[in-house]
Amino acid sequence: MRFRPTIALATGASIAALLAASPALSQTSPAPQDEEVGIGEIVITAQRREERLQDAPLSVTALSADSLVERGIDNLGDVSNFAPNLELHPTNRPAGGGSAFAGYIRGVGTGDFQFPTDPGIGLYVDDVYIARSMGGLLSLEDIERVEVLKGPQGTLYGRNTIGGAINVITTDPRLSGDATGMVKARAGSYKRADVSALINTPLVEDVLGLKLSASYLTSEGYGTRILDGLHYASENRFIVRGAIKAQLGEAVTLKVAGDYTRQRQNPPSGYLIDFVPAGPTVAKIARFNQFAAPYWNPQLGLPAGSIYDARWEAPDPYNVYSLQPQQDDADIGGLSAVLNIDLTDDISLKSISAWRKIDATIEVDGDQTPYPLQQSRTTMNQDQLSQELQLGGTAIDGKLNFLIGAYAFREEGDSTVFTRSFEGIYEAIVAAGGTPTAADAGNTFTTFYMKATSYALFTQETLNLTDQFGITVGARYNKDRKEYATSVVRPQSGATVVPLSSAVAEWDSFTPRVALEFKPNRDMLLYASWSKGFKSGGFGASTVASTPTPRYDPEKLTSYELGAKTAWFNNRLTFNVAGFYSEYRNIQLTVQSVDPVTNANIRTTRNAGGSDIKGFELEIAARPTRGLDLNLGVGYVDAKFDTLAASAISSGFKLGDRVPQIPDWSINAGISYGFETGAGELTLRGDLSHKGSQFLTPADATSFQDGYTLLGARVAFKPSFLPGIELSVEGTNLTETDYAYYKGTLPPTGEYVAIPAAPREIYATVRFSF
Repeated sequence: MRFRPTIALATGASIAALLAASPALSQTSPAPQDEEVGIGEIVITAQRREERLQDAPLSVTALSADSLVERGIDNLGDVSNFAPNLELHPTNRPAGGGSAFAGYIRGVGTGDFQFPTDPGIGLYVDDVYIARSMGGLLSLEDIERVEVLKGPQGTLYGRNTIGGAINVITTDPRLSGDATGMVKARAGSYKRADVSALINTPLVEDVLGLKLSASYLTSEGYGTRILDGLHYASENRFIVRGAIKAQLGEAVTLKVAGDYTRQRQNPPSGYLIDFVPAGPTVAKIARFNQFAAPYWNPQLGLPAGSIYDARWEAPDPYNVYSLQPQQDDADIGGLSAVLNIDLTDDISLKSISAWRKIDATIEVDGDQTPYPLQQSRTTMNQDQLSQELQLGGTAIDGKLNFLIGAYAFREEGDSTVFTRSFEGIYEAIVAAGGTPTAADAGNTFTTFYMKATSYALFTQETLNLTDQFGITVGARYNKDRKEYATSVVRPQSGATVVPLSSAVAEWDSFTPRVALEFKPNRDMLLYASWSKGFKSGGFGASTVASTPTPRYDPEKLTSYELGAKTAWFNNRLTFNVAGFYSEYRNIQLTVQSVDPVTNANIRTTRNAGGSDIKGFELEIAARPTRGLDLNLGVGYVDAKFDTLAASAISSGFKLGDRVPQIPDWSINAGISYGFETGAGELTLRGDLSHKGSQFLTPADATSFQDGYTLLGARVAFKPSFLPGIELSVEGTNLTETDYAYYKGTLPPTGEYVAIPAAPREIYATVRFSF
């Protein structure tokens, strides 16, 4: 393995300081732990086996169920504020609604949700891969922990985990003991009203257990449409999860789980910051104002003489002049079955079978004015099936941990996108008895179909050569295939832009990993790793009949990592640090262009170029005294384009440009203090999250987002006279910081727009646990 000098120096300096400071480096016996004060250990399954977080030779941020509650995290997107070098928020593609996510780890990921683009980081719920980011911003009720695995996970996870993986682990049904459960009610800003309940109970002692949870989450939304009073960025979701676990014999267990989410809500909306038309757009706007504006004004209830111009600029980020339909509806669910068979005391066989389905309709107003200048309605139907087998365990008197597996995956889906572009010109001219031009028919109806299959064989072994030295070797062979079809018509004129066309592509990948670890004592782990990641290619949207279906190549990444995990002062302090250098090639980016005929907006994915990404992350947790907890996380990513494809240069990219959606710094810090009062236990907590500057849209200098800092706080009280009750008040974005997760200039409409993140929100919660 070879490590780049900058990373070796930066991270090596931190590790050297740790070594120099350790007075007991040569000791291998377990250090004593103060059970009253020491930080509790977190057990993770990032390497598909149970182990302490501090014993895993890779960079992982792990948040337990208690940590999620204490930080006020109730949605997967909130985790981004507490994990260095993680970006997770609603998709930066505006047509994605409020629950499709854009995810990036260490500068690698994607913001697109549409077929056939795949996510750049893998989302797994109870070991089941979630192929589409639609609905990926999960509600985190009934969750045992969340693990964020950083860097390519090309051996144990494999498919499209080039940037990393997020593991969401739900609670397991209880087979013995008393029933446990929880009931929670929350109310707060923007008419927030949530209720959740959980029951986990044995049905037959030591044989059968049941877990069932349900949540109903509602909010009217923090945005308002000025002209009709409609609220947007709302939430209206019903979520149910359940599982049955059975002990079928002394060595066999079976867990069958299911989940269903129903949402009927209004998506977040952008706001018009500035009106800046240029080029052919000026003439298009003039034609719209001549024919379409008078046609629409009486239908929309607008004053006579209204036109499309700067009058529709928003007074603030949360009040807009939109009047077009909006919806963010989805039905998402799935079933899984996990069978565990202990073949011997040391070896087990695990089968994971799963089926998932998405049925979604999303309608957004892309121009944020009363007129249908750029509006889209997207439907998506998707089914996926997956089967995984794992044979794992220990051998050679526990010195060898091994896992051998096979994976099969099939995804099939279709999608339609109806885009209204400067609608009204064509209709007004026809109504007046005139003859519209081809350019006046700007609306398009696009269909997508995709079928994807993926098959893989994988293995990973860790051999402890001595009590202190270990080596991990793993590899995965993956074979992907995608079938894709698309068509484009103009419904106003009936013209066919792209006849139904299809394409097929296959890709093979080999993604190995090698890691060395040195554990001088129980409280210190040093490691170095080399690994590769792969993300399958795909197809762009055809816009001209004579042009073959555009194809983009797979992304590839080679990563070098050097890290240390340490515990100090009888486990009152943990200090973990990792430095990385990644050679990222064939970066897939979705870019915007303009239809030369109608001036409509076109989005297509292409390979932009490559970047040598470097950075680090460190995480510190401390419990200096009973009741007081401190945490600090710092991440830095330097991701600039070192090479560019010709098509990227023609789209406006320049060498040295920063890779979009990647803040240079990500910092989080928190303090919590709990103490007993005469009436019960009181806990005070404050959190800070800082994101550095970034560009939010590829090849668009106007999408620059300054760094920003968010403050959150929570006060919780457990009255001694009401056992099981917790009363809490929490607030997010307390300083009302304005920032956006999408921003850019739209040449087809001459608008500078942004989608703002949530303003300050305050909630009160009552939780009863038993």
